[in-house]
Amino acid sequence: MSRPSVMTGMRKVLGPECVWEQEKRMFGRGMAVSATIASRILPVHSGSKPMESTSTMATVGTPDARACAAAIPLVAATLPGAVRAQVVERRGQDPAAGPATTWVGGALTYGQPQRDFANYVNAAFGVSGHLVHALDRDGIVAFRADAGFLVYGQTRNRQPLGGGALGLIMADVTTSNNIFFGTVGAQLMAPNGRLRPYANAAIGFSYFSTQSSVEGTGSSQPFANSENFSDGGFTTTWGGGLYLPLGHTDAGTPFALDLGVQSHANRDIQYLTKNSITIIDSSKPPVITPVRSPADFLAFRLGVTFGVR
Repeated sequence: MSRPSVMTGMRKVLGPECVWEQEKRMFGRGMAVSATIASRILPVHSGSKPMESTSTMATVGTPDARACAAAIPLVAATLPGAVRAQVVERRGQDPAAGPATTWVGGALTYGQPQRDFANYVNAAFGVSGHLVHALDRDGIVAFRADAGFLVYGQTRNRQPLGGGALGLIMADVTTSNNIFFGTVGAQLMAPNGRLRPYANAAIGFSYFSTQSSVEGTGSSQPFANSENFSDGGFTTTWGGGLYLPLGHTDAGTPFALDLGVQSHANRDIQYLTKNSITIIDSSKPPVITPVRSPADFLAFRLGVTFGVR
């Protein structure tokens, strides 16, 4: 893509007629200088007149031309900044503050279980967030950190609070199967353009936890909760996505739509599913049977990211 020239910018600001008058003046002055040099070097034939040092093209005395001549120095002085602002804006940067070096965002996240994990779990839903810090001016190479929370199963049952007199009180028992994860790694991104694809890879930790809470039938606040089972382990991720710049906020903060997917590999994890807790006798603790397998899944993200300088 060719860069906008100063003359092109002047035509947009002052109009083509004004710039044409100035181009004639510049051309006329050049012709006058050439004529002067030629008259001193070349011999003058008899009967001929010396070449004039002025030209009608160089003499523009109309009021419009004089107004254009007065306006051009001011416009020419401001054009370099305007041209630079256009170029910077095309690169998705704020011309007043420079490029964003750090991006912070959040996303709705859908987890699709893979391989052995898909035999026990259908899907997971949650939220995630990320921080990206550029290590070079264009943000091609960056440090990236991610954290997220997914729920891959939840049950809710209404049952008596206990035996005897407690059997007269009904309570809602909610059991939730959750995944917490956090990773750090590197990201590579296309340097500029309306669409900025990226790829990333990271290492981190995943924590699988099943929790139960009890709340009254007329209240949404639990009065008791407990962690039934948990396990954690080392995780690796890799993936990619696409930034689609949307513009700037009123405060000048750039923001973009973030579409991405990451593959999470969790090796040899124990976790609970909806069939892992069995209540045989209400007077005794339930029987918990964890599943042990790799828990790999794809995390699809739809979110927004904001630039911080």
